[in-house]
Amino acid sequence: MPNGKELINELDYRQRIKIMPDRQLLEFTAMQVYETSLIVQAHDKRIYKLESRDRKTFGFTGGLGACLGAAVAVIIDFFARRG
Repeated sequence: MPNGKELINELDYRQRIKIMPDRQLLEFTAMQVYETSLIVQAHDKRIYKLESRDRKTFGFTGGLGACLGAAVAVIIDFFARRG
């Protein structure tokens, strides 16, 4: 839920759009679409890099971390029951 400042900014934004002439509104829309497409391209490259990484390496790393975590839990449990 937006806070008060965001709500005021959105209302101001909508009022500005209503009073824009057609050409200015078209230019504004084109600029926003262009900026969005640049952001999407950047995110697309990042997502592709993340998805193309070796899954075996991630699986091995995750398994190793789980084993170490379990070992620490067993050691803590051992000393907690003993003491």
